[in-house]
Amino acid sequence: MTQTVIAHESTVAMNPMRTGWDQHQPKLAPSHVSAADFGQLFKTAVDGQVYAQPLVIGSTVVVATENNMVYGIHAVTGAVLWSRSLGPAWPSSAISCGNIDPNIGVTATPVYDTSSGRVYLTAKVDDGPDTKHPHWYLHSLDVATGHEAPGWPVTIQGSPVNDPGTTFSPYTALQRPGLLLLDGEVFAGFGSHCDHTPYVGYVVGVKTATGALRMWAADTVDGLPSDDQKLAGIWMGGGGLVSDGPGRIFFSTGNGVSPAPGPGKQPPTHLAESVVHLSSSGQLTAVDFFSPHDADQLDQSDNDFGSGGPVALPSPPFGAAAHPKLLVHIGKDGRVFLLDRDDLGGRDQGPNKSDKALSVAGPFSGIWGSPAVWGGDGGYVYVPENGGKLRALKFGVDGTGTPVLTNAGISSAPLGAYPGSPTVTSDGTTSGSALVWIVCAEGPDQNNAQLRAYDAVPVNGVLKLRWSAPIGTAVKFSKVAVGEGRVYVGTSGGHLVAFGSPSQAALTGSPVDLGQVAVGATGNATATVTATRSVTVTAITTTAPFSVTPPALPVTLSTGGTLAVPVGFAPTEPGGTTATLSFAVTANGAADTIGFDLHGTGTRPGFAASPPSLDFGELATQSSVTLGVAITNTGTASETIVGATPPSPPFTATNLPAVGSTLAPGASLPVSVVYAPTAPSPAGGYSSQVVVTGADGLSVTVPLTGTAVVGSPHLTIKPTSLDFGEVPVGGSLGQTFTIKNSGTVTLVINKAARPAAPFTVRNPVAEGQQLGPDQVVPQTVVFSPTATGPASGQFVLTGNDGQGQQPVSFTGTGVTSGSVAQPNAGGWTFNGTAMISDDDILLTDTTNGQTGSALYNMVVPSANLHAHFTAVIGGGSGADGLAFVLLDAAHETPHSLGEGGGGLGYSGLHGLAVTLDTSQNANDPSANFVGLATGGNGDALTYAATATNIGDLRTGTHTVDVQVTGGRVQVTVDGKPTIDATVAVPATVLVGFTGATGGLNDNHRVQGVSITF
Repeated sequence: MTQTVIAHESTVAMNPMRTGWDQHQPKLAPSHVSAADFGQLFKTAVDGQVYAQPLVIGSTVVVATENNMVYGIHAVTGAVLWSRSLGPAWPSSAISCGNIDPNIGVTATPVYDTSSGRVYLTAKVDDGPDTKHPHWYLHSLDVATGHEAPGWPVTIQGSPVNDPGTTFSPYTALQRPGLLLLDGEVFAGFGSHCDHTPYVGYVVGVKTATGALRMWAADTVDGLPSDDQKLAGIWMGGGGLVSDGPGRIFFSTGNGVSPAPGPGKQPPTHLAESVVHLSSSGQLTAVDFFSPHDADQLDQSDNDFGSGGPVALPSPPFGAAAHPKLLVHIGKDGRVFLLDRDDLGGRDQGPNKSDKALSVAGPFSGIWGSPAVWGGDGGYVYVPENGGKLRALKFGVDGTGTPVLTNAGISSAPLGAYPGSPTVTSDGTTSGSALVWIVCAEGPDQNNAQLRAYDAVPVNGVLKLRWSAPIGTAVKFSKVAVGEGRVYVGTSGGHLVAFGSPSQAALTGSPVDLGQVAVGATGNATATVTATRSVTVTAITTTAPFSVTPPALPVTLSTGGTLAVPVGFAPTEPGGTTATLSFAVTANGAADTIGFDLHGTGTRPGFAASPPSLDFGELATQSSVTLGVAITNTGTASETIVGATPPSPPFTATNLPAVGSTLAPGASLPVSVVYAPTAPSPAGGYSSQVVVTGADGLSVTVPLTGTAVVGSPHLTIKPTSLDFGEVPVGGSLGQTFTIKNSGTVTLVINKAARPAAPFTVRNPVAEGQQLGPDQVVPQTVVFSPTATGPASGQFVLTGNDGQGQQPVSFTGTGVTSGSVAQPNAGGWTFNGTAMISDDDILLTDTTNGQTGSALYNMVVPSANLHAHFTAVIGGGSGADGLAFVLLDAAHETPHSLGEGGGGLGYSGLHGLAVTLDTSQNANDPSANFVGLATGGNGDALTYAATATNIGDLRTGTHTVDVQVTGGRVQVTVDGKPTIDATVAVPATVLVGFTGATGGLNDNHRVQGVSITF
């Protein structure tokens, strides 16, 4: 029988409520993370991209990849304990969807069963008769060995209980949400690859004891023309199916047929663009739902409500007397919905057919993932904005007793495209102990990614970046795992990277909380540290508003010895403050700095606002944004509200505190402000303020600003199709289309479904990316056939302009051989001084200091390449020459241009050059020769072979023939064999010509070009 081990992180986002909060990580205290020795512990290679969040189970980290490999990795050393293949991964090219490329295997985060010691995970396996008939399996692996349980895996198949006429399609189905283990049953949510139909959003349950399977569909509407309209996929950016107790499952859905207006407790049969409460007690049944009033518009613009995963908020601190069970949900449009889990709200059930949500904030930038939660300091929710910043929302209860989330602060630096869902670590609910961890990258390809840690409580509206480290190339929507003071990240490059401190520090101690201290006064406490080995303390420091009174130093402590250090706190502003008490030490001959956290709260009679002001930015008229501000009593006695001045239009405050109400010491009251301009703003924009005044005359003023313009966005794509023609297998060709916002206000790209191989997109536009008016974004598509025959693909784009999906289609044919187009027929790029002249390539004219290159745009294989052309050099003072080049396609582009003069426009580039040189420079045998160059620096080229027994290159015309056979290059000039050399030839090349003049000059012309491969 498998021995059960302690699980530190057994499911996605820490727990079935998906809070993303691990409150048992004292070793990840801010001071520890800031220490010099906190960094990368190991980087273990695995086979495939890691989209699934790692699980930390005792001393084992379980990692699953898109190549269907699963690993047990030692949590401390990074050693591979076991590995297992689940079968061949399925190629994403089979469905022309490049969102996850090139393979689909294990995408969803597994779940661990503590009672059996088994890890359950889903895998898409290419084991059918062809790629259109893969299978989805649910596996059950022993965490200690990786062995499969008897009778497993279970094949995902069949029909939903609420729509027996529909059959599960493993071909189009994608299993992205993290798995849920509930009541002895593993639940998985399914959507689609790039919205390829037919598909339906499914919840599948498999009993762990018997393997019995059942299924439920999110859309079973009757009367549709085809199953292609049964959509409502369950995706949630990798967030997990949520549960807050037995028999209760919550999730969100995406595009499809939205529910008709109606009460939540009477769910219809079609539940797209919704948060759904599914009962798993007895038959799987939807028992409640919420869908925004504008769900149909969300569907039209691909503003999926289901791009984000819901999170159940823990009580305490979240909740109110009338609404103790809260759920937060955010989709692509960035609105933050706070819902009651026992009464989700249906559709159009609020006043005037509005949303029956407890509160709505934003819209901010949308999310493709899930928020995370911090249950200390009154409660915060952290939103990873796609293309935006990390946003902190403060929980509060307004004057009517309604729960509200208000904007409290944002990170200074943006997160980039497709950031990960955050993770929060802390030591219980101790103030100052929490950090927010998140993975972010520079662009949609997730290059130059970082793992970042932010302080959990914003100061003056800003989340402080405490620590960061590079991780290479991330996956989209990456989720970190934690355990025993270590942080784990899976990467797109196929690694598990671990961060932490390498060993126990020479001093241990606890954070010091100096409590509440009045502004202008000083509070005192004592920090006590204990030595874990012989150590000498040489200095003790901290930063204002904290102070330290060190004893006489240096002090040497033996193992177990203690040192008491007086510390002070003298706040200058109200509110919470943290700092680090730093000990400079020497142990075992090595110097180190060890830190411990200090925390204190400054108090002052009156109020404070967080954030201190609200800037709504630019908004189109007839639209609205809701932001919130928390008004806090910063004193030590209750404050009575004697005045609450609302703002002037177009600003309105919806829940100002009532006159005569009281606010307890340290308590906060959220105020929601709506900015809804109906006309363009005047010069300088709109401005107003909210003022709250207490009985003692002290008040707080919150400035409000915003601008407004008339107009709408409009997505324009040109052209809408690209035909690549014939491209050799092993070669490639790039073409470009443009995306433009031809409207007058900001356009948001809501959907950008990339093609799969053999088509790829360089620097693709990201979902959530914003384009200003008249902004143009070029998109280069590369066709790289790996097999002969026709190929097709598409890039599907949708903006927030209401036009719906706009596909750009691609076609091309892979061939085994072919020829390069004539330079005057298109398909060539001319750089520097190169141009077409009388159907010839003119690289330079008789002007000193010219450099030109003419390169064919298609990458071609070099193995059997043959080139024939005529060179014409002369008419000037005599220099420098021209070259036929085979540039390494892995390093160069059709825009490449090397150094001039004796470099012939080739020097500095990667690849080979057959040179016709008419001026003697360094390394040149004469002023009239043919050479085979392998590189160069400045005027000096490096030659594998040269030949001087040729005619005068500056007189008449000269026919040149170049034959490449494997690594052999043969050159014939005017019918005479000239060079025959074996060199390293790049496998794929860009072919073309370069030429240059220096202090002397000539015309350098190429005629009659014929190149075959």
